[in-house]
Amino acid sequence: MPDIAIIGGGIGGLCTAIGLQTRGFDPVVYEATDELRPVGFGIGIAPNGMQALDHLDVADPVVERGVAVDRIELRTKEGQLLMPMDFRTPVNQLDLNHIMVAVHRADLQSVLRNHLSTDRLQLGMECVGIDAKQPAIQFADGTEKTPDLVVGADGVNSTVRRNISPNNRPRYAGEVAYRGLADTTTSNDIEQVGAEFWGHGVRLGYFPVDGEQVYWFATVVAESPDAAPEATSAELAKQYRDFTDPVPDLIAATDDETIIQTPLTDVPPLNHWTNGRATLLGDAAHAMTPNLAQGSAQAMEDSVVLAESIATHGATHRAFSAYETRRKDRAEAILRQSRIQGRLAQVEYPMLAKIRNAAFRHVPSLLLQKQTESMVTADF
Repeated sequence: MPDIAIIGGGIGGLCTAIGLQTRGFDPVVYEATDELRPVGFGIGIAPNGMQALDHLDVADPVVERGVAVDRIELRTKEGQLLMPMDFRTPVNQLDLNHIMVAVHRADLQSVLRNHLSTDRLQLGMECVGIDAKQPAIQFADGTEKTPDLVVGADGVNSTVRRNISPNNRPRYAGEVAYRGLADTTTSNDIEQVGAEFWGHGVRLGYFPVDGEQVYWFATVVAESPDAAPEATSAELAKQYRDFTDPVPDLIAATDDETIIQTPLTDVPPLNHWTNGRATLLGDAAHAMTPNLAQGSAQAMEDSVVLAESIATHGATHRAFSAYETRRKDRAEAILRQSRIQGRLAQVEYPMLAKIRNAAFRHVPSLLLQKQTESMVTADF
């Protein structure tokens, strides 16, 4: 049985391990932290991501812990509808089992972790270097592993990527993001609907993760991360004071100590994902801004395709090559589309925002439906 090492115990790494495990392989996930902790509060898993979880046989427990989201609505800060992204029609036409599901990240992580054998996750193993040709992995504690294959699922600041594509580094997207979890009973207007409100250089979106909590995410245009407002409800209330309900209420219902502040970044498309017997997956390969809610879904798609490719071609470079051929164009097309969406959303000048809003209102429904279908149709 080939020795397959997965660097990174995030969503992509855990999903890949599950996919390989179900095909009879014995992967080992090496996670840098001493404790498997979720990054953030909530996550919206698009229909294509749920389709991938179906392939991994973990969709049902995720659905049980989450909230089905029928659609995401883009609105002005005053509440006027700009564009609805309705998942029900494409999901029905494509005969998919699930629409979008919003869930606590901790719950998703728990589901994935529980589907792995206990000996397949090793914590406190920080990868500090890799030789892709052997391959060989060096860890911070001085140990070295020499597996047959290495999968770099170690996120946007990937150590494995520095070996495969050393010139590709994360780039700042011009916005700083704030994330919070509001303890508030969901109203009928919030249940099963996600929304994003666009202002001038600021925006805020939300979706419910259960009947008593709403996950919200906000962005503010800033020349640099250091120039962004402080991560407090009082400071954010100033930024969103002229937004319609329920935006001010969600901010007010959030404890300052829980608000997470991070710069939005992505990774420019790489020339290749693979070097020797090492390859990249998820954010390590195609980190994207969250504008289309596709980051996790694309990592999940990666995991299914990679596991299938290794099952077909064995522990060989050919398996990685076939995986990259199937996944690279689609993932990077969505990466570019997400960056464009972000540029449109962060328009600061009122006149340009007015033109943008008018354009979004007049997008033909058939075109919008086709775009949604294309995005949520997984390539397996």
